[in-house]
Amino acid sequence: MKKIIVAALILSAAGTVNAQVPEDALRYSWQTASGTARVQALGGASGSIGGEISTLFSNPGNLGFYKSGDLVISGGVNINSNSANYFGTSNSANKTAGFFGTSGVVFGNEHRGNRSIRSSAFSIGVSRIADFNNVVKFGGVNTKSSMADMFIEDYNAFGDFNDYGSGLAYDVHWMTRKDANSPMFSPASPLATSTGLIQEGTLKTNGGITEVTIGGGLNLNDKVYLGGSVGLPALRYGATRTFDEVDPTQDVNMFDAAQFDDDLVTKGMGVNVKLGAVFTPTQNFRIGIAAHTPTWYSLTDRYDARAWANTENLPENEGQNEVESIPRESLVYDYSLQTPYKLLGSVTYLFGDVNNVSSQKGLVTADVEYVNYMASQFKAYDANGIADKNYYRGLNSAIDDAYKGVLNARLGAELKFNTIMARVGGAYYGNPYKDLAGEKGNIYQGTAGLGYRNHGFFIDLGYIYTAKDDVYYPYRLEDKSAFSPATLKANGSRVVLTLGFKI
Repeated sequence: MKKIIVAALILSAAGTVNAQVPEDALRYSWQTASGTARVQALGGASGSIGGEISTLFSNPGNLGFYKSGDLVISGGVNINSNSANYFGTSNSANKTAGFFGTSGVVFGNEHRGNRSIRSSAFSIGVSRIADFNNVVKFGGVNTKSSMADMFIEDYNAFGDFNDYGSGLAYDVHWMTRKDANSPMFSPASPLATSTGLIQEGTLKTNGGITEVTIGGGLNLNDKVYLGGSVGLPALRYGATRTFDEVDPTQDVNMFDAAQFDDDLVTKGMGVNVKLGAVFTPTQNFRIGIAAHTPTWYSLTDRYDARAWANTENLPENEGQNEVESIPRESLVYDYSLQTPYKLLGSVTYLFGDVNNVSSQKGLVTADVEYVNYMASQFKAYDANGIADKNYYRGLNSAIDDAYKGVLNARLGAELKFNTIMARVGGAYYGNPYKDLAGEKGNIYQGTAGLGYRNHGFFIDLGYIYTAKDDVYYPYRLEDKSAFSPATLKANGSRVVLTLGFKI
């Protein structure tokens, strides 16, 4: 299965089309921290921060700090700007979308008497842990290859047509052959290495992952705080891709232009468990640890594709120049995905008298997180057959080859001026790629915010600036020197507002 990462559409030996690729596993797990406006203004660091509903999704041990309750509502807007460089040519695109942020309720209960359990809390919350609303545009002159080369490799790998990929390319003569015993070829391929091909396209994505989480925490002697939560994420990912390649010359040379467009909608539900603890060696110093199990998703893909080509008097097209082909019906496919586990370590130092609200001066907090992206795994349902299981075995091997474990870091500080708080922070998310073909990716965040708390009411405003380096592959080939990604520079701004009430 060495060609698993070659193309976005691969035909299994049984003739079933599987559209999953290693990029899918990364998309659903390479996420920045979510949370209320307060936590996001602190760079997303919340693993040992104390009573805060955001910790339901990071380290639920912090729920043990609650002695009363909170009702919290959050919302905001994401403003994304992307620049893509493809073969030396840059293109930019922008996307703005609103979102419903971390919200929910915490019920805290202080236990009276001389017992080791000093307080307990129960919480239910909802958070947008991933947002896929974005758009990427790329274009340039490719002097290495044609997308038709990907379709040819797909066909050669399995000796049959993919009805949603190589079969469409063959129908429109983007790839063809002299007769049934001749090898496949494309009239576009020699043009790429001689004059080059103008290639351009877009990737428009939408949807996100919204998780409902239920959890609780205990306070043991005001020294140890234990908690756990169960998360139920709902995933929806939509992607519409367009790809065009054009002969830049005016010559009649059996290839003028070709297009491949596809549309994917992925939906499903998952489940995960988070366990955490916070220790307080002194009143002003806290240490937190947490472990997140993988999320086990049950997913369904609905996939459509279209191909078109103008092959300018190609003998094999029997006098037709422009031909379009689409499948007879959408592809619907069920499968499961296991995302990586996470390990979290945190420290927080609080300034002032922690037990006197009017004497509290602020805090400094930091998280270090380990995520093993190699641990992602796809799995076919039993009804999908042995061939599909073999496909996913190869796909999971490709994930092992493509990704690695990384350390992420988040840091924040809060200054408290009686009822007014000022916050600042930052975060770094490491490169998940093993660099098989030039892949590099990092995420940097700078954050700031303000807060107001008085008489059981609080309001927080947070601003998050994100700079992200990533890559986008219109297609892949077995020969790494024969294709190149569009290198992405993404800049995003997020504004989050949180309203809260003591209950």
